[in-house]
Amino acid sequence: MKSLQIVLMALIALVAAVASKRGLLARVGLAAALAVSLLWMGGHGAQAGSFNPTATWSVANTVADTPSDITLDVEIPEGDVLYSLAISFWPTDWQITPSSEVGLGVQRGTVDAVAGMGLLNSPCNTPVPMYWDTSLNATTDKSQTVTHEDGFEDSNGDGNIDFIDMYPDFNDRILGPAQPFMREAGLADLAGMKILSQFLYYEPGATIAGQAQDPTLGYPVVGLVADIGDPEDVPDPSIAARCTPFTATVVSFGTAEDGTVLLKTPKEAGTYTFSYLYVGQRDADDDGHENTLDPCPLTADADWDPRAASAVGPGDADGDGLPSSCDPDDNDPNNDEDGDEYLNRADNCPLVANGVAEDNQGDSDFDGIGDACDPNPDDAESEGEAPESLLSQDVTITEAAPAVETPTPTVAPPATPVATPTPVVTPAASPTPVIAPPPTGAGSASGGSWPWWPFAVAGAAAGAAGVLLAYQGRRAKP
Repeated sequence: MKSLQIVLMALIALVAAVASKRGLLARVGLAAALAVSLLWMGGHGAQAGSFNPTATWSVANTVADTPSDITLDVEIPEGDVLYSLAISFWPTDWQITPSSEVGLGVQRGTVDAVAGMGLLNSPCNTPVPMYWDTSLNATTDKSQTVTHEDGFEDSNGDGNIDFIDMYPDFNDRILGPAQPFMREAGLADLAGMKILSQFLYYEPGATIAGQAQDPTLGYPVVGLVADIGDPEDVPDPSIAARCTPFTATVVSFGTAEDGTVLLKTPKEAGTYTFSYLYVGQRDADDDGHENTLDPCPLTADADWDPRAASAVGPGDADGDGLPSSCDPDDNDPNNDEDGDEYLNRADNCPLVANGVAEDNQGDSDFDGIGDACDPNPDDAESEGEAPESLLSQDVTITEAAPAVETPTPTVAPPATPVATPTPVVTPAASPTPVIAPPPTGAGSASGGSWPWWPFAVAGAAAGAAGVLLAYQGRRAKP
């Protein structure tokens, strides 16, 4: 089905069916959306069917001018119509490193999603998980393009598939010629089948799919799955139904494994508003089943449940995927009523042949009803109102904590040592012998005293002899 898929939340769609002439065909698709916020501000939307998407946003580091991972958790409840378009808008204050400044093949994020699928023309009630463990930086240079068929190759042997090194030629056919400044490409694998997803970031006010975006909302970010929506795409003859419930977790990295900064919070503290526009699928007969899920989109099916546990049940007695309201014979099961090799639940005109031999599920107004059976093939508004939900959410960025300066200890210069004066030792003076003056009347017998001179002579002689002996002793000493 050539319905335009412009999406910003992760969506997977398994295509698997048996066609009597073509055998088993399988296909998977995803589209993912990115935006950031922490505080829910509210939403509004017209209701053609129930459409209540929710989102929970988290920023790992809310400090200004800081690299930070961003995580988005989204959900569309079971029973709600699926979305047909989603665009998120990032405030221009958010610092997003362009693809040209990051190495090709550097991982920028991951996507983890689960969606309801209808396999082999059965009710849409099988949850199918899909994980894109790498969303890689890819070129935005349009000078060298690659087709969807060839993009999975590595033609130059550099380790990156060509979807990374070259620009997919179908992007402009789906989104228009606006130039993105950042692009991511990722691969998922389902039973050996490689599935491409992309994220494209544009400058504010860019014209996307023919519509100019409001520049005051910031950077528009869109996602694509494979080449779905390419007007030159030829769909598989059998396409499984896609439906809610839908959940996804999308992580965008602030810093790459090699240290490259990919995303930074705004440079200034403050409150920043992110916007997210969801447009739900149309429901022409207003029975709560979107046209793409309703094989009888123009006749209400009060009893039929496209998510029922069994194909056979109220509203479809023969279980062939055609509700009673438009089944020519509800007792004769025919999985391909018009014989165009598109099974009933996957056929946008199950009663009018519009397969590969005709216009191949042509849908000019992208309302989910094929041109072959659309009473107004160029006027989508006439086939149901598209419910909208515009979510505005805020994130608060804080100033970085002031650096705490550790005072440098003041080290006093070493004191100049005070020289201790060397004490001056004055050698003790040899006592001068005191010689008593001779008494008066020396030698006179009259005083009764002995004369002094004999003693002086004897002392002098003894001293001289001692000195002479000491000198001779020193000379004799070897």
